[in-house]
Amino acid sequence: MADSTTVTSTSTATKGRVINSARHNHWVIDSPSGPAEAVSTGESFLAGISSCAVTLVQAVAAAEGVSLGPLSVEVSSHRTSDKPYDYDHIDVAFSYEGLPLAEAERLTELWKAR
Repeated sequence: MADSTTVTSTSTATKGRVINSARHNHWVIDSPSGPAEAVSTGESFLAGISSCAVTLVQAVAAAEGVSLGPLSVEVSSHRTSDKPYDYDHIDVAFSYEGLPLAEAERLTELWKAR
C-alpha cells in the first residue's frame, strides 16, 4: 500500500508569512525576507530532514532490537553569496549517546541509504 503525505501552505495578508496545514495541524512559517518572527522556511526544511533522521533510526533500531539511547541530528545549510536562494551544501551530523561507534555508523549509513 502506498503512503502519501499532503501539506498545504497558504499566503496571508502579511508579506512573507504562510499558514501551513497538515491533517488537523496548522502552523506559521515566515520567509527570511518576511517578518522573521516565526520559524523560517529554511529552518522548517532542515527540521524535516533532522526529524526524519531521528525517527527513522529509532524505528530501525526498535525493529532490530537495538537499545538506542538519546540521539540528536543537527542539520546545517550553507549558501553562497552569488546564489543566495540555492543551497551550496547541507551537512547532517548524528550524535548518539551510549552506542558503540560501529553500531552508530551502521545506523547512520542505513539512514543515508534510504
